[in-house]
Amino acid sequence: MNAQPLRYRQIHLDFHTSPACTDVGVDFDADRFARTLQEARVNAINIFAKCHHGYSYYPTKVGTVHPGLQIDLLGGQIEALHRAGIVCPIYVTILWDELAGELHPEWLIVNKDGTVASRPPLSNAWGWTTLDVSTTYADYVMDQVTELTQLYEVDGFWFDICFPRPNYSPWGQAQMRAAGVPLDDDEAVWAFARRKQERFFDQLTRHVKRLTPEATIFYNGTISRDMRRITAYETHFEVESLPTSGTWGYLHYPVMARQARTYGKPIIGMTGRFHNFWGDFGGLKTADQLLYECATVVAAGGRVCIGDQLHPRGVLDPAVYRLIGSAYAKIEALEPWLVDATPTAEAAVLAIGPLEEELDGIGTQSPDAEGAIQLFIELGIQCDLVDAEADLSGYRLVVLPNGTKVDDALKTKLDGFVAAGGALIFSGTAALADDGHTFVLADAPVHYVEPAPTTPSYLRPSGIDAAGSELAADYDYAFYGQAHVVTPLDGAKAYGDLRRAYFNRTWETFMGHQHAPVERSLEAPIAVRKGKVLYLAAPLFTGYKKWDYWAYRALLDSLLVDLLPQRLLYPQGSGWVEYTLHTQPATAAHAARQIVHVIAYQPRRSLQPIAHVDQAWAVAGLGVKVRCEQEPARVYLAPDASEVAHSYENGYLTVQLPPLDVYAVVVVEG
Repeated sequence: MNAQPLRYRQIHLDFHTSPACTDVGVDFDADRFARTLQEARVNAINIFAKCHHGYSYYPTKVGTVHPGLQIDLLGGQIEALHRAGIVCPIYVTILWDELAGELHPEWLIVNKDGTVASRPPLSNAWGWTTLDVSTTYADYVMDQVTELTQLYEVDGFWFDICFPRPNYSPWGQAQMRAAGVPLDDDEAVWAFARRKQERFFDQLTRHVKRLTPEATIFYNGTISRDMRRITAYETHFEVESLPTSGTWGYLHYPVMARQARTYGKPIIGMTGRFHNFWGDFGGLKTADQLLYECATVVAAGGRVCIGDQLHPRGVLDPAVYRLIGSAYAKIEALEPWLVDATPTAEAAVLAIGPLEEELDGIGTQSPDAEGAIQLFIELGIQCDLVDAEADLSGYRLVVLPNGTKVDDALKTKLDGFVAAGGALIFSGTAALADDGHTFVLADAPVHYVEPAPTTPSYLRPSGIDAAGSELAADYDYAFYGQAHVVTPLDGAKAYGDLRRAYFNRTWETFMGHQHAPVERSLEAPIAVRKGKVLYLAAPLFTGYKKWDYWAYRALLDSLLVDLLPQRLLYPQGSGWVEYTLHTQPATAAHAARQIVHVIAYQPRRSLQPIAHVDQAWAVAGLGVKVRCEQEPARVYLAPDASEVAHSYENGYLTVQLPPLDVYAVVVVEG
């Protein structure tokens, strides 16, 4: 089965099985296993060689077979799956290995505070023993990979838990000292950990390619905003993102996929069938919920992977695969409109700027970048998230996040982008020079004065054309974060009025239950534009991410009108309906296509921190305007090819959609 292309309907079959389970694989039936997957329309699945407990599920001579396993479970799975035409990359855990850590304490990572990176002693707290791949543990991993390729026909390797992690053990400290890394310099320590990670990836990738050149390779835990540095070691990207887990949420995948897809490699989006997190036996989504999550994956340009966990006895749960089959039947029917289709993007948000939090293995972006992506999705602006090395020439608008330090290379790139006719938005202290008052960008329209004296500041949207919104020109809207006082340069257009509160809330000066009201104008604008460059004195993207205030969305929507006219797409529907546009080249079977994915996010009220979308209902009155060079030959819904009401005028196709429950795909052909 080697050299198979990545599939659209995948499963990640977790199998982290405690040594306390003594009946591992006793009910495994290879034919029933494969048949269950076939009936659920699954055509790829990740299966386990070694799990976080450190045990292997095949007759290994390198590792340790699970004590409760009496059969070659991995081999039986591979044989049955290949007979059924199902691709099956092999899962091997990397940093987390309980058994190896117990047998080889010299491989353990030690945290900066001197504790071992593992579960707290004598507790049930979540966590795993974490190992250092720069020790001889790496040889153990290499040997097991070699063994697997000698025993089985390998389609690919799925290496898990591959994030960088500093090691302050005596071994780790000696390594850092030898490399000249100051142990009290956190930034230098983390940089060293990333270099160790890359050396290991290079070593392991070369090893795999020597053994099985056509195998797919993915290192999980690498989807962060610096993912460019590991692109050479992987065949594709996978964005692990179980939205209901409490870790990721429903905007993590849409944000990170928009960066992962920019590196010229296929991407896979991973959700789960679980009600919450991995290993949630007894937790199951509804059909509407799983379809919504799968639709979000393909709309952002990904193939779909659904996480499950195999019962220790080796039997797939029929109810789980009926659920998965209900979603995958729809994805399978849509594949003619997914294969070789490419998401469009007219705006790029730079994946740079200061981070406020970072979780191991889960990429985060700056608040301004995340807020910009959320806002653009809600407004239907087709966008990518790109790093500072990306080519910007294909975009019409670029967002430089608040707080970004701009070096000479980035300055040259942004100045050139604007000179070529591109539009640029920057906020707050982004691109501020060392003198603290000028901006390094050639076309910056303002002079920086000082931070606004109070938090919050107030935004009076006078002079901002907010037609169609509820913004009141005579009201002062709170900006809950730090705003900035600037003066417009000659020829620039100023928008709105920035105002201060009476005072900041302190021990001695406080008022009511929250902050003081507006006192007076600072004689400074909210935003300033000159030509195609817009400066935001109130970092509205950050504000939108943190406080979700509709007024910030309305302000930005109004300010974007002149910067981004004649957009690729204009939604006719609320911001909770997601519209994404793909293009698909002509083939012998069909003309060139524009494809609009329309997804209705229908959360219900809940006391939980993440809303659930486990119920859907028909949504009527939705539509979309799509920019088209000429009137198309056909407009229909995929996959049933039913015609939809539409009209064409002034370069735009307007489509009126029939009621949809969760997901509709509009095809504009010819």
